[in-house]
Amino acid sequence: MSITWLAPEPSYRSYLQVRSLITMLIIAAIMLTGYFTSVYPEDKVPLWVAGVIWTLLTLFFSLFFASRRFLFTAYARTAEGMHLKRGALFRKIRAVPLNRIQHVEYKQSFLERMFGIARLAMYTAGSGGADLTIPGLLPDTAMQLKSELLTTITNEPDEDERSHE
Repeated sequence: MSITWLAPEPSYRSYLQVRSLITMLIIAAIMLTGYFTSVYPEDKVPLWVAGVIWTLLTLFFSLFFASRRFLFTAYARTAEGMHLKRGALFRKIRAVPLNRIQHVEYKQSFLERMFGIARLAMYTAGSGGADLTIPGLLPDTAMQLKSELLTTITNEPDEDERSHE
């Protein structure tokens, strides 16, 4: 079976970079709060050393790691199911059979709205959370894919109907 993989929108890369930068800014705020409240152990690690480490980590995660994660993220829809591959360091390919999907949800955070992207979450029976979430889709593409999936799973014959045939 040959799968045609589709890449997320290019703005997904920028979204990942900004999200990484926001996370690193939160870490910096925690460190500075610790410094100004005298909780930070400045006698063990001078603040300038922590600042250099923070800057290097921020550059690594915001530029290199986010871009790499974008490059290795792709999704596909086949006759059998939905597929997602991702991984900046460790590669992972997940698939959800179409006949197991019970619920499809369109999601878009504030930051995703700023970048004009959305994600589509698919749920199967017995799972506590989304079994597969496809990130970096254009909102129209996500809604179209959701509609197609709902049509497919609505037209899928039930197990009871198949057993009576």
